[in-house]
Amino acid sequence: MTGLVTGVGVVSAWLVGEVSSHALARLSGTLDAEERRRAARLPSSAARRRFVIAHGALRQIVAERLGAPPADLTWKTGPNGKPELAGEWTGIHANLSHSGDRCLIAVSAQRAVGADIQRLIPGLNVAAMARRYFPQAEARQVADADADADAETFARLWARKEAVTKAGGARLTQVLPLLTPEGPVAALGSWYRVADVDAPPGFRAAVALAGADRFAVEMGEWAMNEWAP
Repeated sequence: MTGLVTGVGVVSAWLVGEVSSHALARLSGTLDAEERRRAARLPSSAARRRFVIAHGALRQIVAERLGAPPADLTWKTGPNGKPELAGEWTGIHANLSHSGDRCLIAVSAQRAVGADIQRLIPGLNVAAMARRYFPQAEARQVADADADADAETFARLWARKEAVTKAGGARLTQVLPLLTPEGPVAALGSWYRVADVDAPPGFRAAVALAGADRFAVEMGEWAMNEWAP
């Protein structure tokens, strides 16, 4: 998938998986000092690798759309931790989420965007978690699902809530008790629209945009051009 996203009703989204050692080194070289510090604090080499892939891929994708060098991008952090472009290179909205060995990155031209991917966790008591965190109607959806589908239902709803939270730059606790149907969602004193998106087996994912207007999602698998300068 190529080209700059120009419509207010279009989100470009990429699933990011594993990369080669060569690509990993190149991605690491684009990170700023704070990102390197964050990666270094992670408890395992696998976690550090996933961080570098996710944040390096975000830089590559955003830089391509802005015509910027990936290492020149800078980010500022909102009050609840949501990164936003700052400095010389701005003009689009981007968000990332990673779970397990997969990352989801979403880009929007004019509307604040949130992305979330959730890995299904075997053995998790999803019915109890839904009763604790979700509104009654959504907790019933999880409870009424059969044993093979309850984890998928829970992960799908949780991904929607995370995506709305991230689009609004808010706290998850503000959105967990709210209904989050696919479509317009009243949350955080405003409207958002959320949509489920394709995810690999064992994952569920969603993208949300600020505003109640419809949008389309263009999905792609991201792979680094390892031999580009």
